[in-house]
Amino acid sequence: MLKICERPAVGGQRFEMRPLKQQLLKYLSRESSVEETDGEVVITDDVPWFDRNSASRRVSREIRDPLTRTKIIELIQQGFTVVENAVDVELCDRAVAGFSDWKKRNEPALSKFHETDGRLMRIINFHQTLPVLKTLFSRNRSVALQDYLFEKPAALYTSLFYEQGSAQPIHRDIPLFWTYPACMYFGMWVALEDTDDGNGPLEVVSGGHKIGVIDRGAIAAKRFAKETAIPAMSNELWMDYQDEVTKRTREKNLTKKKIYVKKGDVILWHPLAPHGGSPINDTSRTRMSLVVHTTPKGVPVFHMDVFFNPSRRVKEYAAWPYSDFEGRAIAETGPMSIGHGIDYDFSTLK
Repeated sequence: MLKICERPAVGGQRFEMRPLKQQLLKYLSRESSVEETDGEVVITDDVPWFDRNSASRRVSREIRDPLTRTKIIELIQQGFTVVENAVDVELCDRAVAGFSDWKKRNEPALSKFHETDGRLMRIINFHQTLPVLKTLFSRNRSVALQDYLFEKPAALYTSLFYEQGSAQPIHRDIPLFWTYPACMYFGMWVALEDTDDGNGPLEVVSGGHKIGVIDRGAIAAKRFAKETAIPAMSNELWMDYQDEVTKRTREKNLTKKKIYVKKGDVILWHPLAPHGGSPINDTSRTRMSLVVHTTPKGVPVFHMDVFFNPSRRVKEYAAWPYSDFEGRAIAETGPMSIGHGIDYDFSTLK
């Protein structure tokens, strides 16, 4: 039986998995998976149980382990938490070595996917090419917390691999990860190297998830006369929404903070948490990481054409199949690709 922390965490605290796993599993739905149907639904803004005012009290009542309880309540109250030592360092090293070997094998074919600093663009669904990356999910001790919050076993939906820090502006993922039911998604960032100001740690706006989804229909109406004209991807709508999120967080005097972590640590964030990547001060350094987007198995995920059209009816079950990896569900949402929208036959890479 896995322990959530095989090696001592900060201050010597440990997640003891044997009693904890049984304790968390008893709160999962009796149904092992979502039953597939052809039904259609409208996604409402009803909040999940962990966003209700009573959520922290429920966790305090149900979870006896103090460290586990603290991590779950942190995510509920501040919109993120850090789970130290969530992945064994050996697995992190294997993932980095696997990436380095793959990169060497495929040069110079990868040259067209380099950023200006020479690093590779982010790699989408790299776990489909490099199986060791799946273990960063299946053997990840923070996934048990997600099971508890979802009230169903967490599945891997998609992933992003970064060779270097993203340096992304503060943003919410939700326009590209709009689920039914709403907000059944977590971002799980696995550190494959230590982070510091040199290689650009993640940044999160603590409490930013509490400003709500925001009237996305009103935002879309400023650009599209008809809701049916909203595309699945729109840079203009993306920026409009993120600008409104930034405005609301500033009105509440919420500020971003850098999150420094060690190899093997996980940053887990709420679906509405504003987050980004801090500037990279030393471009000669890497900051390898894997972002895993999780949902309960069978939960469908939609993009901007649904998120910005609140009245649109959608299928209530995911359209993609799942495979099993070490007892965890992996969504078959597509093969590996690099960057976004680049025309290339990635199956030729070896």
